[in-house]
Amino acid sequence: MAPDLTLNEHKISSANELETLDANGAVVSVSQLPSKQREVLERLVHFVHQHQYPPSIQQLCDLCGVSSTSTIHHHISALKKKGFIHWNPTEKRAITIREDVRQELTPEDDDVRELKQRHQLPMLGRIAAGQPLTTIEDSVEQFDLAEDICPEGCYALKVRGYSMIEDHIMDEDIVIINPKSRVRDGDVVVALVEGQSATLKRIFREKDRVRLQPANSEMEPIYAKDVEVQGKVEAIIRCL
Repeated sequence: MAPDLTLNEHKISSANELETLDANGAVVSVSQLPSKQREVLERLVHFVHQHQYPPSIQQLCDLCGVSSTSTIHHHISALKKKGFIHWNPTEKRAITIREDVRQELTPEDDDVRELKQRHQLPMLGRIAAGQPLTTIEDSVEQFDLAEDICPEGCYALKVRGYSMIEDHIMDEDIVIINPKSRVRDGDVVVALVEGQSATLKRIFREKDRVRLQPANSEMEPIYAKDVEVQGKVEAIIRCL
């Protein structure tokens, strides 16, 4: 979704410094930002330049040396209000930097940047976000992702169906699955039901059964006694 800049018009001043109008109509330039907000903005720009996708809130905390996610939320909310970024807090990695801001703050010398290791991730097929598939449909596709988003051993599946739409997992999205992650109640997992049917749901372990809960108010949960967790969803990739 394109950023709404109705109240956040921007311009380049005569001194070629990037400026924006905040929601109150005040002119704000990058150099006028409080030091922490500018640091967050610069870290965002550098991360996107390096990886071609935005960081998670936790990654942004780590990049800025901040332990509290609420502090990062405060800074990126301020940057959004001032028109430098667009942010949808209900979705993961949903920060979009205004293009002229990216151009202004992108580092010129790629050689001085720390490069993250990248490796090929196998696309093992499709996973049902609806009624379980009899099997995970096979595929031989592979693609490159940075190691920090997909640790060694992860694999990818393409979503088929609409049972997880209220968790913002849509039909044709790609989910990154980590078979080694610790799984807690409420996590989104790939579940093998009764040894033969695979589905993508939130898992809840009840007294004498397992509940696989869709994120779609129009669909019923799946109850089963024999459920094998084959991995936890670590990230979602959407091709626009």
